[in-house]
Amino acid sequence: MQNLRRIVAPVALIVLAGLIVWPLRGVFDTFVESRSFASPITWTLSMIWAFDFAWSIVLGALLGAVLRSTSAMMWAAVAGLAYGGLNFALTQHHFSSSLGWNVYAWIYGQYVVSCVGAVIGAWLATSALRSVADTERSAVRESTV
Repeated sequence: MQNLRRIVAPVALIVLAGLIVWPLRGVFDTFVESRSFASPITWTLSMIWAFDFAWSIVLGALLGAVLRSTSAMMWAAVAGLAYGGLNFALTQHHFSSSLGWNVYAWIYGQYVVSCVGAVIGAWLATSALRSVADTERSAVRESTV
């Protein structure tokens, strides 16, 4: 039963996150594109990076809290890569071929941000839970001595 939990729980979290984030991303993109900025491409992309990083770090933290092991980082990386890959496959870019390399880095970096954020979130959650467990263990040892 424990092995089933280690598979069903992360898959359910990832699917739930996808069902929530995908429509929100569309709303967020519409909001960002309706604004005008002094430097439109980099400002727009930085906001998209921030959105993707925010939701993915939360997903990673939830995976870390549910799984409570380093396998949460693997699940988080898979979820981030799947989202980034799906986003890349479904996004159409219309930009000049004469842009600088830094703009291309901003554009294509958005597909990696979700993976990085999810792994960081999982790492933070598993590290926090591990330190709490270590503190509790040492308190129990001290009380029994």
